[in-house]
Amino acid sequence: MSRPFQFKYFNVIQEQNAHKVGTDSMILGAWVSNGYKHILDVGTGTGVLALMMAQKNPDAVITAIEPQPQNIQEALANFQNGPYHDRIMGVPARLQDFASMEKYDFIISNPPYFDQDYKAPNAERNQARHTDDLNIYDLYEYGADLLAENGRIAVVFPDNLFEKHLAIALDEGLYAERILKHLDPNGHIKRYYVEFSNQDKEDINIEELFVKDAHNNYSSAYIQLTKEFHNKDLSNNGGK
Repeated sequence: MSRPFQFKYFNVIQEQNAHKVGTDSMILGAWVSNGYKHILDVGTGTGVLALMMAQKNPDAVITAIEPQPQNIQEALANFQNGPYHDRIMGVPARLQDFASMEKYDFIISNPPYFDQDYKAPNAERNQARHTDDLNIYDLYEYGADLLAENGRIAVVFPDNLFEKHLAIALDEGLYAERILKHLDPNGHIKRYYVEFSNQDKEDINIEELFVKDAHNNYSSAYIQLTKEFHNKDLSNNGGK
């Protein structure tokens, strides 16, 4: 049985979800811009990003969609038990089947991104980590259709899919506006976090982030970035 992940202002139960709360969601949710009113979380899983967006955007209404029955049930429980239950609506749906009269000024997703990678024996974990249920093309095609003018889409993906994501997004009229490179202690890129907009701007804001050093200690930059979400002191390797 997995223990709930304790955040500063809410907890996330993750007993049913094969994709547990991890660094990807923590960085993405903490790093993205804020000030939005209508937010869509695609593939909410445990509901962690929807909860983080509710914390960061106190005037926002968040719609969180998730196709897997056991996951959406767990997400709904996390929403109901959290402090933002009146502003988050969970919907059991795939992005490809989701219809909305409303356009969203912000769309966020920690998508299944291990395209063509080795698959684990656990079918639920495969769906959480691979692109069978939501491929890259659909993510941007359907996401762009739901995006309001001047809205943004934020996504995380691994280094080997960087060019593919940018090219497919561009085909849908989405341009990279902010980029964060998550580096390992040796300086190799582990993940890209990208905010896309439907406005073509000349300057792209590019940042780099080391989460831990060679001694497995959290960096001051990561601690600063996530301090409003972590409920423990990370300055001593997470208090361990």
